[in-house]
Amino acid sequence: MKRLTIDSGLLLTDIELTYRGNSLVLHRVLVDTGSGSTIISSELAETIGIIAEENDMIFRITGVGGSEFVFSKTIDNIKVGKTEVNDFVLEVGAMNYGFKLDGIIGLDLLQEIKAIINIDKLTLECD
Repeated sequence: MKRLTIDSGLLLTDIELTYRGNSLVLHRVLVDTGSGSTIISSELAETIGIIAEENDMIFRITGVGGSEFVFSKTIDNIKVGKTEVNDFVLEVGAMNYGFKLDGIIGLDLLQEIKAIINIDKLTLECD
């Protein structure tokens, strides 16, 4: 079970990801059932070596907050609480939305971990 917080009307948690043996904890991660994919800040991603490389596809995503260019990267694993997913593909982008976020947990990861969001208890239960 993972604790959630509400800050300025946003449902937030933290996650840990590992890429090529380097780990990073993201603290202000939006839990967003309306986002199809999981995305992390390019600024934070760079700190553990996640950068756009020559063969990476760059594409535009669009959401309620606007659109931005991102690239995809397969990371070693991503942890939500004690639940871990290996070889997970996420998106990396600038995330300039007008408020501070380290990342967004999208529906892709929520489905993968079989998440149950309990708003009353502010928990995210994972399989």
